[in-house]
Amino acid sequence: MISSSLDISNAVQHQLMKISAIVDMLDKQGSFAVTVWMEWLMESERLLKKYNYAEVSLLAGLRAEILKEEILCNAERRKKKLIVARALSTVDAAQKVLFNIFDRLNEKIESVRVLIRQIIVPAKEAGIIKPENIDDFTAYLEDLLQQFKNHKQLAPGINNAIVTVGKFDVLRILAEEIDFS
Repeated sequence: MISSSLDISNAVQHQLMKISAIVDMLDKQGSFAVTVWMEWLMESERLLKKYNYAEVSLLAGLRAEILKEEILCNAERRKKKLIVARALSTVDAAQKVLFNIFDRLNEKIESVRVLIRQIIVPAKEAGIIKPENIDDFTAYLEDLLQQFKNHKQLAPGINNAIVTVGKFDVLRILAEEIDFS
């Protein structure tokens, strides 16, 4: 089964939103902050691995940099500030890895959203979309999607949307964009 671009985007955005608080912790140079950052990196690795993103290796590499600094500091009995400094030096790279994925996903999602909006206008004019008594909104959306797929002019656009993000996400975007007024 294809993973939902919307779900992946939301999960990555959730991870990105945590960075600010962690940087604040690192700014105070608490050794606990490095542990929190390492946990964030591991959590982000698990997220990327779950959705089969090869960028998981980039995050593992950043974690390795911090581990190397910890080993060196323990061997040479240097101050923990060096470990915090190494952790801080990895923040930008880790953020860029996740943000690039987030940006690519949102670009796809937004292109489908624009396409859906363009499909909705002629569908309303053709009388395909009408505010009627809807008992089961999910069934209504499924039927509407099928009508789009069977419509000569709308089929290429809706099929393109399905190929881009998958049927489930198209239905979700359609539900968000449809307006019966």
